[in-house]
Amino acid sequence: MTELSSQITFVRPGGVATQIFADGAETMRICLGYLHDPDDGVLAEMKARHDPVPWQSAEVRDEAIRAVEIRVDLDDETRAQLLEWITATPYFEDI
Repeated sequence: MTELSSQITFVRPGGVATQIFADGAETMRICLGYLHDPDDGVLAEMKARHDPVPWQSAEVRDEAIRAVEIRVDLDDETRAQLLEWITATPYFEDI
């Protein structure tokens, strides 16, 4: 008989979640989320100069870059700073 299991992942408003793996867990940014979230939004992270939360993958990071490029609620200076911050943030290659 096959044993069924399920896993629930809570994603914080800033797009951060802790993913469970066979050998442990990793906290990562799985989506752009709410930029202005004071706890873990990318904009808040950048302004406070916190250590950046790594992206889940290059693909997720690239999606965030594209989303920031087209947002209409960001001024040009903030957009440029965010793009630089996101581009410099590492990502997990093999998940």
